[in-house]
Amino acid sequence: MEKERALRFDIIRIVAIIMILMIHVSVLLVLFTPDTASPSFISANIINGIGRAGVPMFLMLSGALLLDEKRKFDTKKFYKKSFLTIVFLLVFWLLFYATWRTFLLPTILGNEIDTALFGQYLLHLKGLYPHLWYLFMLVGAYLAIPFLRLFVKKENKPYILGFIIVAFIAQFATRTAGVFTQGSSFSISEFMSKFHLEYATGFLPYLLVGWYVTAFPPTKKHRLFIYAFGALALLSSILAVQFYIREIPAIHDYVMEANTLTSALYGLSVFTLICAIAKDRTTKSTLIRELSMSAFGVYILHVAVLDLLTNKLMPFDSGWESIPVIYLLALILINYAVCLLIVIPLSRVKGVKKIFHY
Repeated sequence: MEKERALRFDIIRIVAIIMILMIHVSVLLVLFTPDTASPSFISANIINGIGRAGVPMFLMLSGALLLDEKRKFDTKKFYKKSFLTIVFLLVFWLLFYATWRTFLLPTILGNEIDTALFGQYLLHLKGLYPHLWYLFMLVGAYLAIPFLRLFVKKENKPYILGFIIVAFIAQFATRTAGVFTQGSSFSISEFMSKFHLEYATGFLPYLLVGWYVTAFPPTKKHRLFIYAFGALALLSSILAVQFYIREIPAIHDYVMEANTLTSALYGLSVFTLICAIAKDRTTKSTLIRELSMSAFGVYILHVAVLDLLTNKLMPFDSGWESIPVIYLLALILINYAVCLLIVIPLSRVKGVKKIFHY
């Protein structure tokens, strides 16, 4: 008999992983398509922008679950089990992708093997690794969780809200506004750095936001404001990249990355929307359970699958240029399906599950 699961959290995981696939499938066309007025660039930019809520939602979900006061928490057990699991996963997948990019992928593609690249991939993350940074970040976040739990309590609501506001100003808003003063005599980012608000930067604020939204669900009026700001943030990020990426190449990082105001507001709005729709309902659906539990496996494996699809099986320049939207959507769906076909069966093999779940 299937155990009841919180529907909102499962849906957030499923939506978030699909959004991340959208980002990684489309980002190369955004960065390397010279004609920004072409259908290829426009479609890739829209899909890339829509996917930008994925990482913030994953982090908010971690905060909602790991900082929940109602959940039993043993610090020693957490460090011994959860923290060490993340460290193990980081080491394992670093070795896997260094081996994959140095030896396996070149062999499959018929390219020459350069063994010197192994150390570069392993220690310097040379090449396109759009996802392993998340494991590095999780190691730091998990170190901080037991300390955050000492502070994150409902009676500290005003202090936590204050910290979140400071974090939005010190990091998210500052980084996003920095694009408008880039290269000028006055830089917002440089000016704000004088205050040394490093304690309020990084990805920990997302954990607090996730806890806050689930511990104190916004009223309908407040939700409407959150949705409006989220929609505006999404539209702004897409338009900013569309019209300024050639003039200001760094704008892609300033308005799209997870630690920017647009991604934060957009991620918050989607997270809040799913929580508001699902509420406190539970589910016993096997399908939802499998898709939710496979989210990390899909996340960690999809780059290798994408390597094969884009370099050998479905390269963009093999006739897809005239239908870029179809190409991107097909690539997302095929990538997701292939990852599920690998992750779900292997997760049932004793001793293998630990590399796809945490």
